[in-house]
Amino acid sequence: MLAFLLVIYDQIASQASSRISAAVAHGRDMLALSPGDLELTADHWLARTGWLRNPASYYYDLAHINITVLVFVACFLWRGAVYRRARTALVVINLIGLAVFLAYPVAPPRLVPGAGFIDIVAQSGTYQSGDGAIQHSNAYGSMPSLHAAWAIWVALTVMTMTGSWWLRGLAWLHVLLTFVVVIITGNHYLVDIVAGAATTAAAWAVAGSQRLHRNSAGAVEPG
Repeated sequence: MLAFLLVIYDQIASQASSRISAAVAHGRDMLALSPGDLELTADHWLARTGWLRNPASYYYDLAHINITVLVFVACFLWRGAVYRRARTALVVINLIGLAVFLAYPVAPPRLVPGAGFIDIVAQSGTYQSGDGAIQHSNAYGSMPSLHAAWAIWVALTVMTMTGSWWLRGLAWLHVLLTFVVVIITGNHYLVDIVAGAATTAAAWAVAGSQRLHRNSAGAVEPG
């Protein structure tokens, strides 16, 4: 199911090349909302911190999918009662992301010409480096941040799956690291993260209400 979602997302997002000018204009609008040039300051800080550039780029590139898939599979195998809500929430998150992308494509900070960002991802040698950073199918799907949305989904799912404090702590650490990494690598605006968090909150609520509805519909009256 995850593979299907990613393929569909990439197929639709690949149409971004015909809407680059709109995406860049929207990116400039997002920069105008930035508190104190937060994204630009963070990007230049990372550029000066040589030892951290590649780890940050790799975390941005790899953790997003791998950690989500790991939690998704673990939930399916060991927490069947949680799985349906988690699965539905993840589907809704991606559907919201697609809808926003189609209506309002946004170029990430590092791909806004003349904004002063140093494209650290392009210099990192990761999967999305070089020309791939510009040609990657969802390069202009910055809003909402699905990195942030999926990270919060991971934390909520882990919180529902287990009472282990260290597993919960690792899940929320992933959220924190994701928030920091998407900003300092110039891949997202602060408003993208807020939108990603709102997307997951809405999706989790929708999935929860559907579960309650099914339980209520399937209930058997006593006697």
